[in-house]
Amino acid sequence: MLLVPEFSAVNDFAGINVENKFSGFTEEDFRVFELEEFAERMPSLRAHIKPKLVQLGEILPEALSQIVGETLYPHVAQHLRRTVNPPVETWVAFARTKRAYKPSVHLRVGISRERVRVTVFVEDYADEKLLFAAHLRKHACALAEHACLYPQIVGYETPNEILAEANLIRFADRMERVKGQHAIFGIGLTRAETIEAGANLPEKIVAFARILLPFYRVERESL
Repeated sequence: MLLVPEFSAVNDFAGINVENKFSGFTEEDFRVFELEEFAERMPSLRAHIKPKLVQLGEILPEALSQIVGETLYPHVAQHLRRTVNPPVETWVAFARTKRAYKPSVHLRVGISRERVRVTVFVEDYADEKLLFAAHLRKHACALAEHACLYPQIVGYETPNEILAEANLIRFADRMERVKGQHAIFGIGLTRAETIEAGANLPEKIVAFARILLPFYRVERESL
């Protein structure tokens, strides 16, 4: 059975950089994603959303590093290759390397029109994808039990988003078989819940990351 450390406000939140207080996401921020045209949405994302993701990238690394047991570095999505379709979600990622985040299993805090979600993310071309899939299959029973304890965890790419053992095994098989299949396991807050959280959102992110820890550790089998 997977174990998540007992909650401790001191241990979990001591690493949050309180000197750089988060300003919180607002209704106006979410409305940026309602702009349909690329030429409208992209400048608004950079002006209104990106600075707040940068804030989270400054506030959270130490606390998240304490949880996962290794140093994490922030990476704010740039979307430089997009020229036509604006992103439906943008994010700040936390990865074990400074140079890049997509080649490895990483944590993401993403915001879209409907929600903010904290996820363990594995890109379809990640160096660790096949190892992650093999260990996901091996530990499917334990991870399913963990998901039962924390039903707020969602498998955004698994069948019906349900984290039953059989679904996890089928999904691991698909990750190995389908070149374009990525993995996303996470916990979300609705638009209203995010706005209500305000400046306290970093504490919620840290708490969610703590719950998601077994999925983050799958690739290394240190469950």
